[in-house]
Amino acid sequence: MGLRLYCNRYAHFKDPLVCSVVCPFRTRCQDFALFYDAHRDEVDVLVEGYFAAQAATQPKPPRAIFASAAPPALMRALIKLEVKREMPETTYIWIGKDDQAELLNLEEIIRRAERGAKAKNIYKVAQEMELRFQLVPRKRIEKAKRTVAAEAERAAARRSSRLRPVAVEAPPVTLATVPAANAQAAPTSTRRARTRIAKAAGER
Repeated sequence: MGLRLYCNRYAHFKDPLVCSVVCPFRTRCQDFALFYDAHRDEVDVLVEGYFAAQAATQPKPPRAIFASAAPPALMRALIKLEVKREMPETTYIWIGKDDQAELLNLEEIIRRAERGAKAKNIYKVAQEMELRFQLVPRKRIEKAKRTVAAEAERAAARRSSRLRPVAVEAPPVTLATVPAANAQAAPTSTRRARTRIAKAAGER
């Protein structure tokens, strides 16, 4: 069946590839922002496979130096340059007086400086960066998460206000609440008295 998400704008289920490549509301859609944050790797694989398939089916123009996998405008909208989250340890290139290069970390450079060693040149190795799909800006994803959390808090507050406990008052005591045994005691005693009177009159 594959990945599917419900689109509240068009009121039907959609393939995330349609949202990623075709939908003009992609970067402003809260539903897709949350879905993409939860399934980023799977959606990126779908988009990459789609572009690769498009590149394989399109004939290459003659004398083309760079063949793009998709139209340039579409690719610019999907791919951005960003810094890796897990950055490697910062390293430096130490050029000694004999023009020998060594790759050192900051602690080793400090130790050499404390011992009085001097470098001819020291260069910092640039941090790695990569091109990757960024279908929804991270700020938009964080905003969607905050909006959903605020709506959940308001819904919880409404439920708690509706479920507030109410004190139960005891019903007032009336004749209807008197036990049936007490209510039947008076007629029974009256019938017995009449019976005794009738027996006395017959004996006379």
